[in-house]
Amino acid sequence: MVNEKNVDMESPEIVHDHDTQEGSIASKALNRQFWSRKEYLFLTGGILIQAIMYAFEVNLMYGCIGNITAIFQASSLSSTLPTILQILSAALVPFYTKVSDVTGRAQALTFAMVFYLIGYTIQGTSNTFLQFALGQIAYGIGSTGMATLTQVLIADSTLLINRGIVFALWDLPAAAMIFITNPLIDPLSNIVMHPDLNWRNVYLIIGLVALVGAIAVLTPLWYLQRKGERRLKAMGEVLPRRTIGWLLHEFDTVGALLITLGMSLTLLPMILARSFEGNWSNPKILAMFICGVIFLFLLVVWEIKFTDRPIMSMKIWGNRTAFGGLVVGFVMTVMASMNWQYYTLYLVVSRDISFASALLLERGYQLAYLVFQLGTALLMKRFNTLRPFIWVGIVVHTIGIGLMIPARHPDSSNFFVVITQTVVGAAGGMAAIASQVAVTGVVAKKDIATVVGATQLMGSFGSAFGSALSGGIWTQYLPGRLAAHITGPYDESLAMNDPLKYIPALDAVTRRQLVEAYSDSQMLMSIISCAIAVCACFCAFLMQHVDLKQDQEEQDRIASGLPKKELIEDTKN
Repeated sequence: MVNEKNVDMESPEIVHDHDTQEGSIASKALNRQFWSRKEYLFLTGGILIQAIMYAFEVNLMYGCIGNITAIFQASSLSSTLPTILQILSAALVPFYTKVSDVTGRAQALTFAMVFYLIGYTIQGTSNTFLQFALGQIAYGIGSTGMATLTQVLIADSTLLINRGIVFALWDLPAAAMIFITNPLIDPLSNIVMHPDLNWRNVYLIIGLVALVGAIAVLTPLWYLQRKGERRLKAMGEVLPRRTIGWLLHEFDTVGALLITLGMSLTLLPMILARSFEGNWSNPKILAMFICGVIFLFLLVVWEIKFTDRPIMSMKIWGNRTAFGGLVVGFVMTVMASMNWQYYTLYLVVSRDISFASALLLERGYQLAYLVFQLGTALLMKRFNTLRPFIWVGIVVHTIGIGLMIPARHPDSSNFFVVITQTVVGAAGGMAAIASQVAVTGVVAKKDIATVVGATQLMGSFGSAFGSALSGGIWTQYLPGRLAAHITGPYDESLAMNDPLKYIPALDAVTRRQLVEAYSDSQMLMSIISCAIAVCACFCAFLMQHVDLKQDQEEQDRIASGLPKKELIEDTKN
């Protein structure tokens, strides 16, 4: 690969968010210049331990959640859970980035971890699907902050040239946890195979593991932040007094409320319409959707015309590299959320295997994604370039999604399933890590939290939209395919909501016809994913070169619209 150069002084890329200009001791205290090497390793070690704990708990939870929603006889509504989570995330990401800048990273992360643990507790004590969903809301409040602020911490404490490697290392433990948690899934949650089990033990285990991870990362974080605050105070820095009203203004409470209402009222009807009498002709569903569209329109008007603290700085969208990276992340998240929302359930039904075995078939995606993230990060450092990895990743990812269409057929071989999953995962990991580093490489240090928040925000939008779209296809398209394929009597509600108990009891002919209907729905999701991938390909080619070897001072200069030092020196000479 040849290093790319960009010496365009006429139109420098600027991402400069005025809502972070004031700064405070809270946002400046976590400064790597104040740490010894041992202290840096102390924090990095805590982050990586937390990453291991997080990888274990999330793999176990999502491996078991299909069995758990089946226990509540709500399999077809399972997409409401990630949709709710991502709607919350979209509203809360700006809150966490702002609070962490004002009060400090440690305080904000502590708040997130508390809700994270409360969410697990509520889910583990639920008796109905509604209670379980409420637990997911509390979990979403915490997990949003944990995921966002961990990425902010990494960006705060690492050089740009190494940032992709550390981002990838934080994700990498999930690769091992695929195989460590898999043997635990059925013994802990499959009541068909183990009628006497107590599924609540899942949340007892992951709650304790999450607590260990929280202690591991918060201990060094609080220590280093307090040390930095004392250092800054000794240098004459004064922590300004802030009021609740000031924080609500900085956070843009009105914008967050409009996002929550707009996304909820437009996305949830896609999943829930089928459960209402009259489907989409039901006045309640129509009213929800129309109100959601109105709220989204009001959000755009509010953000452009009225607020001086927008949830996502409009200047980000004027930056080609930031814009391209954010759209790439958004589209890839939509594709992933839509393709895999019901895929594990489909594998269980179509191949007559357990959830644990189905997860092994599909985990080629996750494993390849994580491994290729790290490999790409190392290559980016070696060649000081990232755009080719985004381009190749997007193109191969789209080809892989196309191959998934025939792989969704019930008679496709397990080998073909694994290969297509692996190809898409490898390409996705390559493009994702490169675009993530690119976005953080075009902003000043004081804007790191803002741009990481924007990345998380677009991911939340993408995941919510993809989950709602898949839920809409599953609840709207699947019933029609069941009616088209099945020639004998069947119970539509049980076929969609309690398949693990209902389908094994069917005769061979009806069961085969039902599986074909499931397959049609899966193929449609892959076809739609292929269609929207074109948008990511176009935006990826808009991105400009980012010099990964630039130091933070040079990055701040470029982000502020000033020319590079080397160009100034050439001009003087």
